[in-house]
Amino acid sequence: MRRFLCLSAMMFSGYVYAVDLPTLPSQQLSSPHSVFLSSEQDQADINSWKVNGGYSYSVFDKLDVYVGARFNNNTKANETGVLSGVSYQLTPRLSLASTLHSYNSESVENKKDTALSAEVSSRVRLTENLDLHATLDYQEWQKEVEFGLGFRF
Repeated sequence: MRRFLCLSAMMFSGYVYAVDLPTLPSQQLSSPHSVFLSSEQDQADINSWKVNGGYSYSVFDKLDVYVGARFNNNTKANETGVLSGVSYQLTPRLSLASTLHSYNSESVENKKDTALSAEVSSRVRLTENLDLHATLDYQEWQKEVEFGLGFRF
């Protein structure tokens, strides 16, 4: 009886093949989530710095959206606030980004007004640790164009 069952199982069984299971999230090589932190020097005051930090999510392979905060130590024009934007990687060496930045500005009468600025920037990687960047910044009270070199470490 046992032989009969084994032979019938072998005769009536179809093709058996293995399928790869999808990878677990812990085994994926790259994550669409990332944290960013960047700093830049304020052109108006040499002792002032702007620090941006936040969360970035990769929507597509080369397109990221991000939200974050900006802090600075400028006593004349404090631009600490929230920011959001889109970043696009054209090539491995060239990237474009646009940012909207909202912050509270204090006037002479100590009134706090909400201000909005828009920024478009590009970055070209010259070497592994050296970047060339250009930024066009538009605020309600000034327009600014900035070119510079950045060191990556």
